[in-house]
Amino acid sequence: MTNKTTRAARLQTTTLGALLDRQFPPRAVLLSPWLRSAESALLWAPTGVGKTMLVNTLALAVAGGGKVAGWEAETPRKVLLVDGEMHIEDLKERLEMLKDTVEGIDMEAARRNLVILSRQDQQADTRFPNLADEEGQDAIMARVRETGAELVILDNFSTLAEVADENEAAAMNPILSFLMQLKQANVACILVHHAGKAGNDYRGSSKLATTFEVIMGLKRLDGHNVTDGAAFELAWTKYRGKPTAATRDAEMHLGADGTGRTVWSTRATASSEMKAVVEAVRSCRHKTQVAIAADLGLSQTAVTRHKNKAIVSGEITKSEWNECLRAGRDETEEQNSDF
Repeated sequence: MTNKTTRAARLQTTTLGALLDRQFPPRAVLLSPWLRSAESALLWAPTGVGKTMLVNTLALAVAGGGKVAGWEAETPRKVLLVDGEMHIEDLKERLEMLKDTVEGIDMEAARRNLVILSRQDQQADTRFPNLADEEGQDAIMARVRETGAELVILDNFSTLAEVADENEAAAMNPILSFLMQLKQANVACILVHHAGKAGNDYRGSSKLATTFEVIMGLKRLDGHNVTDGAAFELAWTKYRGKPTAATRDAEMHLGADGTGRTVWSTRATASSEMKAVVEAVRSCRHKTQVAIAADLGLSQTAVTRHKNKAIVSGEITKSEWNECLRAGRDETEEQNSDF
């Protein structure tokens, strides 16, 4: 019997009744609010904006527990970081610098939990895993089983997967198969990829997007030079979860704070703030713009500015704005009358 026949014979089915009666344990949250076990994320960016800096920070946060950029890993977990191009000494220096950017990190846990598989840490005659073939995928899965990794970070697509043409949909099939294999094993994954020439989307076939719960794009900031360090606009181009303040488009900068400590600083983009203001109005829970400002942590001037831009751009009409605030006042008065 062939291996393919053996695997097919192991296929499981379930009836509707059995499915409805089955009790599922809650999926582990690796990085709140956007990454759980068996989920995958695509992080793409042009060269030089800081995608590896960010993904290495995420590796440290999950491995050691802690907070970064409004995201939190409550429990340290095993992470397998597969790096396809960086010199191992440079990787060491970056991780040493970035560990201080994770608030509350348990470095002893991180030292144990973060396992690094680096191309530049191999002997010259060692063939590094190619994610586009079954042998390479099996090699990575073997390391996942050995380490007990709950998160695999693949940095990056172009150096880890040998495909003839990234724009060819069929070329994505082996990669998608591997990502689905990780899901079946209840392992989360972050795949790092390069942006296309225009810098507005990831490079290659759109078929690559099908399996991801999250797609994040890092875009260049106007007027920012690569030599000034990592800085970008993080755009959430796909997110299947419930939107929160931690999953809105934001500008991120890596640099020193007032004490000389290296930190990630984050601030909402103007477009994401305007969207949050419009969402707050449409919730019909606020009586006034002052209440909206207090709820979102914005100044009253900022709320007025975003209101005017939203109306001009057609995001909301003036009459809808007023009607929603009126509904908020009516609801408050109704609640007060119940006492």
